[in-house]
Amino acid sequence: MKKIIMFLAGLLLLVMTGGAIYLSGGIFDAGSNQTIFPFFFQPNNQSNQRPGVPQTPEYIGQTEFMDLLVRKYITEYFYAAPDMENIAQRTSSSGPIALMSAQSVFNEWSENEGQQIQELASNKSMRVARVIDKIFQPNGSKYWVVNYELLTWEKPNDFSVLPTVTRGTMYMDITYQLGMRPNVSLDVLHEYLEKGGDPAAVFNFTVNRIIQG
Repeated sequence: MKKIIMFLAGLLLLVMTGGAIYLSGGIFDAGSNQTIFPFFFQPNNQSNQRPGVPQTPEYIGQTEFMDLLVRKYITEYFYAAPDMENIAQRTSSSGPIALMSAQSVFNEWSENEGQQIQELASNKSMRVARVIDKIFQPNGSKYWVVNYELLTWEKPNDFSVLPTVTRGTMYMDITYQLGMRPNVSLDVLHEYLEKGGDPAAVFNFTVNRIIQG
């Protein structure tokens, strides 16, 4: 009698195990029938803000592309971060300002705005810059008019202090042609980009002179 009970218990346990395996398989199969539909949002024309193939200068257009380069230049010209390594890279001869400027413009920047940026960085201050209007070139003038705004946080980690707001105008003599620099080989440009160089510096864009308004 005892053997019969043990046999029936073992049989019942075997049936329960098989049922559990079948149920688990059914759940797994149900999960495999799910379908995922991916959606990608493209919030910006710049390639680093969206997936997909980067847009070419020809597609963006010469006017819009130059506008992007000027905005990039203004950012590099004024912004400050509490990072001395960042300042050292930007003030070097291989930094974006040096590569996008005539030598006289870079020297003037290094002696004036570059020194102020170093002082802000050493004080752990932060400053951001942006162009606040569409850039334009008056009829008969070789200068582009660029209105900008600076926000400077003088004290680090003190959110009770509002940033100092400064606005100004720069009159910029710019040489620009659509495409990359013609006097530099593609191998040199590729090597520069592979080493982490700023992509804005490879385009045929040079600031020849700046007059502060």
